[in-house]
Amino acid sequence: MRKAKSPLDVYMYLPNDCEKLFGKSKMTMASDLVSRRIRLSEIKDALLSQKTPESVRDFEALTELLQPTISEIQIGVGERAVTIGGDDVMFRHTLSFYNKTPIAVDVWDTMSDAALSERVDKIQSFKKFYVGEFLYLDMIAVRSVSNNPETFGKCVAAILKKSNMPLILCTKNADVMRAGLAAAAGQNPLMYACDMKNRMEMAKLALEFDVPLVVSANGDLNELKSLAAALQKAGVTKLVLDPGAGCGNSEIGQTFLNFIQIRKAALDGDADLAYPLIALPIASWRRSAKEIRASAADKSPMESVLADAGYFETMTATALTVRYADIMIIHGLEPYEVLPLLHVTKMIYTDPRTPASVEPKMYTIGNPTHESPVLFTTNFALTFYTVESDLASSNVDCYLLSVNTGGLGVEAAVAGGQLTAGVIQAGFENAAFDFDAMACKTLILPGLAARLQNDIEKEMKVSALVGPMDSGRLVKWLEENWPPKNKT
Repeated sequence: MRKAKSPLDVYMYLPNDCEKLFGKSKMTMASDLVSRRIRLSEIKDALLSQKTPESVRDFEALTELLQPTISEIQIGVGERAVTIGGDDVMFRHTLSFYNKTPIAVDVWDTMSDAALSERVDKIQSFKKFYVGEFLYLDMIAVRSVSNNPETFGKCVAAILKKSNMPLILCTKNADVMRAGLAAAAGQNPLMYACDMKNRMEMAKLALEFDVPLVVSANGDLNELKSLAAALQKAGVTKLVLDPGAGCGNSEIGQTFLNFIQIRKAALDGDADLAYPLIALPIASWRRSAKEIRASAADKSPMESVLADAGYFETMTATALTVRYADIMIIHGLEPYEVLPLLHVTKMIYTDPRTPASVEPKMYTIGNPTHESPVLFTTNFALTFYTVESDLASSNVDCYLLSVNTGGLGVEAAVAGGQLTAGVIQAGFENAAFDFDAMACKTLILPGLAARLQNDIEKEMKVSALVGPMDSGRLVKWLEENWPPKNKT
């Protein structure tokens, strides 16, 4: 299969009247398609509007060129649906990783109604504000512990009454799976899992309910490839591969290698393995179960055993996120277990070609007046939201200008010349901010921009105060230094 590696690869297949159709030049459209800022499906109708054999051939060529090497699979429906897969590269810095890894947390069908309701509520209400947005858990994995179709079906139905999160149905018993699929009809859940023993029954269910299916071979990659190829021939094309679920110190190394080998083979052209990969850090708790039984005999503290399982699960999950896990199932719900994983997935799945930045403009924090302090920082997202959070959490009323430095932090922007007195003055002018209307014609600088103090005072005709190096000390600094003794 040919792959588009540059805008020139798709340029020749776009119509000459792109400016008229899309309001962009032909080369800009080619660049947007290759970088996935625009999806081909979004412009399909316009490209095929001429209804000529040439336009159909060009669209088919574009479809082939822009098709991701790793298949994209959708799980769930509606606004909470997730898409997994869709990558083209081994390393993030080569292009980018797409479709952030969704995190599923488990529940099981032998839980009491009250315990199930409480855990589902905890899963869907979990959120953490980080660099300008909230991070959430994405899915619920429903495990069949009872191995009873009726019990499993009731559990799935109860979850769907409380939540619209996508589901993973976990059982290798085809009769139990059918009950779960019937209860989740129309919700497009992910089936886990099909192996050599149940492949015929699970394939029939996947086709009957038109849902994606996980293929598992207990870490045997040759068997996994053969099973995936057989399912494709049977017409099951929405597949997710399970490279194995090693949970011991020695086993995790092999699991890690399995993920790498499968992804490299897929990107090198092995179509049987060109599917998303599922990771099971939850297997760490299986190891812990053995240790719990051992701890009962030697009187070891059970709390330490459980804490170790949570630690090992988080460590495994974060490691596999970096190495191609497209979806994963975990058990731990404590903040110290979940937050590292949410932060890693957020960072790995940002586009390395685009700095994380906020809109450069004047922001008001709280309810500032003409007597409130005026500060600035850069529009690097991590810097801005750290400063904004430190001020807002302490109920400081102030004006905070985000200066356009191209997404660079303060120290780098000062050193590289992206943050100068002229740039800062232009930022205040664009925001139409009038220092003459303030009781104190004073601007507070970040400590890392101290060298700009004299230039700012000369160019902007204001008094410049150098704040602390760390915004965590900014509130105390304001208490001690605001308002300034000498108002100008």
